[in-house]
Amino acid sequence: MSVLQSVMESSSHGMLILNSKGVITNINQQAKIHFGIFNHSSNSHDAGKIEEGDLVIIADPALGKDDGDLRPEDLKLLGIDDKHIRPGHMLVAIGSFRNPDIKPTYKALPSGEVDTLHLGISYQGTDIEVSVGNHEAKVTIDKSVYSIRYFRSIGQIVVIDGKTGQVKFWQENGYSARKEGIGELLRGGDYTAKSPNSEIEVVGYDFKKFFEGKLFERHLKEVMEGKAAFYKDMKYEINGFDLIASILPISSKSLPQGAIVKFRNIQDIRVTIMERNDAIKTAERSYRETELGSTSSEEDFTELFGFGTVTASVRRHAYKLSQLDCNVLLTGESGTGKTFLAKAIHEAQPRKGPLVIVDCTTIAPTLFESEMFGYVGGAFTGANPKGSKGFFEAADGGTIFLDEIGELPLATQAKLLSVIQNKAFCPVGSTQVIPVDVRILAATNRNLKEEVSTGRFRQDLYYRLSAFSLELPPLRSCPEGIFIIINNLIDMISRKYKMDKKSLSGEAFSKLLSYSWPGNIRELENVLENAIALSGGDIIYADHIRLESEPQPLDFRAKLKLEEEKIIRQALVQCGGNRQEAIEQLGISKTAFYAKLKEYNIS
Repeated sequence: MSVLQSVMESSSHGMLILNSKGVITNINQQAKIHFGIFNHSSNSHDAGKIEEGDLVIIADPALGKDDGDLRPEDLKLLGIDDKHIRPGHMLVAIGSFRNPDIKPTYKALPSGEVDTLHLGISYQGTDIEVSVGNHEAKVTIDKSVYSIRYFRSIGQIVVIDGKTGQVKFWQENGYSARKEGIGELLRGGDYTAKSPNSEIEVVGYDFKKFFEGKLFERHLKEVMEGKAAFYKDMKYEINGFDLIASILPISSKSLPQGAIVKFRNIQDIRVTIMERNDAIKTAERSYRETELGSTSSEEDFTELFGFGTVTASVRRHAYKLSQLDCNVLLTGESGTGKTFLAKAIHEAQPRKGPLVIVDCTTIAPTLFESEMFGYVGGAFTGANPKGSKGFFEAADGGTIFLDEIGELPLATQAKLLSVIQNKAFCPVGSTQVIPVDVRILAATNRNLKEEVSTGRFRQDLYYRLSAFSLELPPLRSCPEGIFIIINNLIDMISRKYKMDKKSLSGEAFSKLLSYSWPGNIRELENVLENAIALSGGDIIYADHIRLESEPQPLDFRAKLKLEEEKIIRQALVQCGGNRQEAIEQLGISKTAFYAKLKEYNIS
């Protein structure tokens, strides 16, 4: 096996390589399986064609779509002459080919009227059932099942030899490549033999002989002729399959020497996403039960705060601080979740009462005292004559969260310090002292130690606030948790807008993982919210991910390392974590294997 073919076989995508004339030069096993070029059935049948007197059984979710262009008039060959049957109808039928002596049995209805159709008869001592619906076209003959799964539509046909009573042909994936659609066979087409592990020879032949799709063929031609640089992650219908594919040129000085086609079946992508989501949920449960090692109360707090946004030690520290009736300073870059954590602490703490959130950046220095501590009637011209309560009085018995406290001017800081020390204040325009019992949570994205050293923040206020402090790390420092963060955010956004939950494609995930996230979780949430709005379907693709600055492209060496790491991780998964088996599967030495584990930090 060549190095090129080995690389193709290691890919999770189906891959084709074509030369400049459109002739297939390489194809991997994934592509063969997707298109039915490789036969994985354990049964066999000879080559042949449908003959007079053969019993034909059809399960078709949409007449004329991905069934060899089956037309209503073709059904007359089975004795079905029904003017009510139209293209697009769901059809289940059993009839004898070109034999008017045997009357057909069938059901046909517009596909929008019903979800499933079912038909069952006993024919010459043989029990036959045929059904279509729930993304499956199925024929059962004396408990032998011939089934094809489909995404939008597919045509299933089973033929029983009219002379022997034995099944002589059944349909499997790949019939489009073999030109064996229902319509083609009824109109006299031949079918090829099937046997275990057999495959159609496609290398050396023009791709059009086996693969059909108008948009795909047009885009491939444009890339081959140099009219388009490439097409990436496009949706195509090829041989009736809905695919996400990329067409990449094999570059040369003039026109491309050929093209590489990479694709994934949309249904496979959906299954992969569901499996990944299930794995994330399992990881969350495992994390709760093992690594966290917390009490039930800690687990409740973790549910409030969410998984993956910070390390377990930070979460434990936050929980312990929530149970102390002390002031807490939360630090960290913008968007790391300080407000969210403050709300979680408020929910988890024994202290009851309201939570009042104050954004210090929005209060003018001249209004700070009145906003914080209120004022009596007549204190200001044009103010409410009855006066007004301030934030601290509103938070009495509860908690006040002072966000971005590092933005406060020095004069304002002095007034705040007085309230913290005395636990009392006088409203503006009054001499009445009002006691207040308030827990203070404060947050800043500034380095307050540096602010103190430069004289921009009062040292005594800093010590009052920072006796208990907690720093939230930036998102880029915990990439291992980003999967869980993304999953949680998509859940939250879906609930917020009352939408069905959407899932990310692999390429979209890769794009998110390769970004540095200067705006941290807040930026990630905004990007996901925008992507969910842009996505018309239930899958979010890479094109829906709009970032402030695109991730820097990896060079060839970096791409090879990423592929190498992925192959090693896949081998370990396939071998159930057994390293010796993985070494044997990869065909490398033990020393090299363990060196790679260390290099890629694979535990």
